[in-house]
Amino acid sequence: MDKHSNVVIFSKDNSLGGVIRDYLKEAGWNAEIVDPKTGKYEGFPAEHFSFALVDCRQLSEEVDEWMAGFKREGKEIPVIGLCDSPTREEVRRLFSLQVDGLMRQPLDFEVLVAYMQAVWKRYRLSPPPKKVTGYVFGRFRFDLAKQTLSVGERVIRLTTKETELLTLLCQHANRPLDRIYALETIWKTANYANARSMDVYIIKLRKLLKEDPTVGIVNIPKRGFQLSTHLKYDD
Repeated sequence: MDKHSNVVIFSKDNSLGGVIRDYLKEAGWNAEIVDPKTGKYEGFPAEHFSFALVDCRQLSEEVDEWMAGFKREGKEIPVIGLCDSPTREEVRRLFSLQVDGLMRQPLDFEVLVAYMQAVWKRYRLSPPPKKVTGYVFGRFRFDLAKQTLSVGERVIRLTTKETELLTLLCQHANRPLDRIYALETIWKTANYANARSMDVYIIKLRKLLKEDPTVGIVNIPKRGFQLSTHLKYDD
């Protein structure tokens, strides 16, 4: 991790955040604290963050929303979650939000920095993600910008939610799409009402995909859904 990387420390505990910030600054890195409730911070602009440390001891919608934001297309940065003694469900939920690793507290700051450097190195060695404008699978062509699903000469206009859900399915093609991850990514909250709403959209997408028997959305018990197909990218 280079000495000019901007680290955002996402914590309600200003004491912990301050200690981490001061340690990183002594090592020559920029670091600032963000309040997860208000999103307020002082220092460099959010778009210049290059690493995030997230205090996960009090999981909340604000934490989920920010963590999802760190992983949006075009602004993906590494995230390490800081925990006490997380339950299996909390660990599963955090990894569904695509954290790159977890560290238990109390922190060993030398180990934390070594961990950050290892994660950062993997990101630096990885090629930048290519810009995907759509997907081709079976007889279908899915255009993200136009929010359309084409089969032959027929063009089907999708709603925003249908587009977002089909995009996640394509991103996880032939792999399980975690149900809670989909809810928290699109609906922001994994409650009963939103789960029922997502089920309705899954039914709608299944009906649209019936025109090609080689394509289907299957249920994965206790996990979520999976788009079964041979997929190509439009770029």
